[in-house]
Amino acid sequence: MKTAESPTTTSECSPPDQWISRQPSGTRDLDFQRIRDDRSATWNAALDADVDVTKGGRPDLFLVSVDGECPVNCSLAEHPNGTHAGWCSCEVFQATTVCPHLCVLRQHAALGDLDLPKRTSDGQSSSAV
Repeated sequence: MKTAESPTTTSECSPPDQWISRQPSGTRDLDFQRIRDDRSATWNAALDADVDVTKGGRPDLFLVSVDGECPVNCSLAEHPNGTHAGWCSCEVFQATTVCPHLCVLRQHAALGDLDLPKRTSDGQSSSAV
């Protein structure tokens, strides 16, 4: 039992890492460092946008609305090497594999506003505790 004399430590409050093995069909590997450099217009549009992010039923799923547009379904997870795997239902992603919705999710995760799950590379689902 915690009391005023024994405060909860930060490590006890941190959520455990979540792992996923599968994402939607059409998921692509994403290198956001390269996206920031090569697709800066898309990256910056996400930075400047008015966004609404809602968590979905799994750790990798989100509903993302940018600048009042209709929300789209997104999936984003981090590979163990620091790159990401993502998918979005928007037409821009389907055409180019880079969209403001996924950039929004990555930006929110970098700021600590969003926890992204880790993606297992071997296809096995596990849960780190």
